[in-house]
Amino acid sequence: MKATPANEKFYWNARAANYPQPFERETLLKTRRIIKLAEGLGAQFTGRRVLDIGCGTGNYALPLAARAKSVTGVDSSAAMLKVFRAEKRARGIKNARCLPGDWRKLPAARVAGRYDLALVSMSAAVRAKEDIIKMELAARERCVFIGWAGVRRNALLEKVYKHHGVPYRAPDGAERILPVLKALGRKYKLRYIRDSWTKALTPAETLRELEVNMRVNGARPDYRWLGPLLMKATRNGVIKQTTLARKAIITWPVP
Repeated sequence: MKATPANEKFYWNARAANYPQPFERETLLKTRRIIKLAEGLGAQFTGRRVLDIGCGTGNYALPLAARAKSVTGVDSSAAMLKVFRAEKRARGIKNARCLPGDWRKLPAARVAGRYDLALVSMSAAVRAKEDIIKMELAARERCVFIGWAGVRRNALLEKVYKHHGVPYRAPDGAERILPVLKALGRKYKLRYIRDSWTKALTPAETLRELEVNMRVNGARPDYRWLGPLLMKATRNGVIKQTTLARKAIITWPVP
């Protein structure tokens, strides 16, 4: 995806309807696993005020609310935050809230010193030195970065991207953050993990997602080619996609 604010906002608003929900069994198990690994790297969530940057539908923020003192999510996608609020109401969660806004444009004074721990997961909201420093200004104790680490495999998407002349690769993540942390002299802890997820969507839903993917990459969908491809991939009315990924979990104390 071409990393422009307009592209990112459009992409995440379009993805909200079919994005994993915080308390779906598979999603919740993955969240708990990664939280446990982050704790093994020094992060402490229990009784803490947590800031979740790029919180999306609340996959981390809402489960963490059960043990944190409070959780605040920030995200630029109104559609994602609509899901966040609906899930919060449905679960009766009182100590979590979400704020609309682009982290990169949010004034540091608005968050400075208000939290104990700042977390960002699989989001382009934190990708440069100034973003990391703003995280550190917001958190009194520790920062947690969970991001791509160079591997993203999906057989269907690889085929579609190749046909349209668009490179298919993992978004920027740990490879951008680690050099910045090293340059800042941060004493970080790092753990790499393998992850995978499968989703099953109707052909129409799959086509809509592919249209979004092509648009944010500046390509025009080839419908004559996509139609037969999706028909061939359909089983019992749905198309299943499995994505394999490598992720990095990085934590460091606030200086």
